[in-house]
Amino acid sequence: MNKLNTYQPLQFFEYDRVTFKGKWTNSKFKELHFQAFERYYLDNPNTPFFELIPNGVRFRQYVGVIQIGKTTIEVLPKAGKENDKNIWQGVLLDMLKTCHLLTAKNTGAAQLRLKSNSLLHLYFELFLNEVETLIQRGLIKKYRRENSQAKALKGPLQFTEHIAKNCIHKERFFINDSLYDRNHLIHKILNEAIKVVTHFTSESIVLDKLNKVKTLFPETDNLKITANHFKKIPLSRKHIPYEKALLISKLILMNYRPDIKSGNKDLIALMFDMNKLWEEYILQSLKKEGSNDFMIRGQKQKVFWNNSKVIKPDIVLESRNKNKTFIIDTKWKVLSDGKPGDNDLKQMYAYNHRWNCTHSMLLYPSISNQTSVKGNYFERKNEDTHSCELAFAQVLKEGKLNKDIAKEILQSFIESPKDLIMM
Repeated sequence: MNKLNTYQPLQFFEYDRVTFKGKWTNSKFKELHFQAFERYYLDNPNTPFFELIPNGVRFRQYVGVIQIGKTTIEVLPKAGKENDKNIWQGVLLDMLKTCHLLTAKNTGAAQLRLKSNSLLHLYFELFLNEVETLIQRGLIKKYRRENSQAKALKGPLQFTEHIAKNCIHKERFFINDSLYDRNHLIHKILNEAIKVVTHFTSESIVLDKLNKVKTLFPETDNLKITANHFKKIPLSRKHIPYEKALLISKLILMNYRPDIKSGNKDLIALMFDMNKLWEEYILQSLKKEGSNDFMIRGQKQKVFWNNSKVIKPDIVLESRNKNKTFIIDTKWKVLSDGKPGDNDLKQMYAYNHRWNCTHSMLLYPSISNQTSVKGNYFERKNEDTHSCELAFAQVLKEGKLNKDIAKEILQSFIESPKDLIMM
């Protein structure tokens, strides 16, 4: 078997196909990778990350990182004809940071990008940074119950077990004792995540931090973590410092698929729906840019039919001065013909009426210098005219994520859209 590339990830775009033999062959994509994807698919037939094709996979609209054994596969976003994967990897990292899905220290992130460009290891570093901070602040202790043998009756006696175990040793008691220590659920979760990081990491920067954390972190009982364990953690002021570490732990543990036959085929996937990521990126950018002129909210819903059906636009902007409302619906797809879909237009029509909005926007990523298009909806006499603008946001600017997207969007609402082409 050829030695797999440990450091440089295999990089693909959304909807790319890759096979270990056949039409879309990639020499670094091996049969064992396909087998790992196949097993993952059999365990998760409804996975949205990819679909199986003969001898390979076709990625979907999810972006992020998948690691199989020591081989890292990154799936990157793409809008337009720019094929430089390093550029789009930077776009993804910047979007994740803006959406508060990646908040590692800048120095560490920069070092890792130079070392390996591994998104997975950025998350590992972020997780270890959080655990290290918790250790420095002091790990919390909690009460827990444990059945054990004792030489003094200092807890409820477990009669059945006591009789079975202590017929000979009359001086012993089998009790349910109350212990106050660090061997509790939260630390068990963090410890299991540390084990996964240990299994997958190969970066020297991460390894140094990992060894330090493992030395200082307390031993806990082994526990096979499920989603229900995270639901059992109570919301309290005591647990607030653990929130970020637990969030990343959940991301790591819930997307880890160990291979029981061979450890070099274990798979972990940290993937994000590009449609939702684009929506969240626009929302966070608008909030940062337009706080003085607009109140900006995401996913604000209103009842639409019979007090049971609701409609929920992606972004609602309420002007602070002019008492006007604007609606934005984001679409992460290339619109090469410059024409919106009928269903999208009907959806925006309903938004306009329900929010008393005269100007809404369907926002797509731009594949070139596409021009915004405004169209008026048909209205009966004596009714106000309302419109929907088909807008294109330039994702890239000078080879990087365009940080002026929010400013350009807000400008179209502040100014009269006289320069727009009418449909």
